[in-house]
Order: sequence, then structure tokens, then C-alpha cells
Amino acid sequence: MTTETLDFADQYRRFKQLPPGAVAPMRRVAEPDALRDTPGLYRLFPGARPTDQEVRTAFIEPWCQQPSGGNALGALCADKIAEARVIQIARADFPDDLIGLRRLVIQLQPALGWLEIAPWVWYWGPKTKRRFVEDYYIALHKLDKGAKP
Repeated sequence: MTTETLDFADQYRRFKQLPPGAVAPMRRVAEPDALRDTPGLYRLFPGARPTDQEVRTAFIEPWCQQPSGGNALGALCADKIAEARVIQIARADFPDDLIGLRRLVIQLQPALGWLEIAPWVWYWGPKTKRRFVEDYYIALHKLDKGAKP
């Protein structure tokens, strides 16, 4: 998975500059497409029509408390998330899979930062969900062997 760290860092900077009145509705939406009816989305991506990828990132971003937590998603999930929940997210269809991922991000805060989760959300789809499950089991195996998360 390639990352566009600079773009994600710039997006995080722009997000942190949004006024609270723009962020609050973004936090309250129930599903990603509902963001298209909030002014915060258009302030986050000024002068453009947000793509589906940008909408997905904006759906998760309000729940990221810091730019970087320094921990990989798979390792954090292996340490703190039940196996059934990981599989449930991977099997779910849009938008339920992304809603489940958002709940997972909320639970993993503050250990998971924006720069760790943003590439996952940007490329979210069947292949990324498969990689999410694989990373979870690889990290789980390492924990079983005595590694620290």
C-alpha cells in the first residue's frame, strides 16, 4: 500500500483549522454520504467537489485526536480488538464496513493517529479489507510469540 503522507498531513492541518461549528456536524453524521450535506466537508476541500475517497477520509478524520500515534493498525487491533469484530468489518458492505472501521478508530484513540489510518481509509475496498485481516492475524501471531504491540 503506497501512502501519500504529505497530502494526509496537509489534510489533517486543514481539518484542525476548521471552526468547531464545521467539525461538529461532521462528527454527527451516521454514514459517509451524509457528509455531503455538511459545510465542513467543503471547507476541508475548498474549491473542489470531494471525491469518494476524500469523503471516506473526512468520515474518519474527526475521530483522530493526533496526527500520528506511532502504532500500526494491525498491531493495535491484535492487542485490543476481538477477532470477531475484525472479521465483521471485513465482511460488511459499504457503508457498514466504514461505519465499523470508524467505531474501531474511536476505540483505539489516542494510540492510533491520523497518518496511520488515513491510507487505509483512502484505499478502503475488498483488497484493503483483506490486507486489514491479514495484518491483524500476522500481528496476533507475533503477540502469541511474545512480541509487544
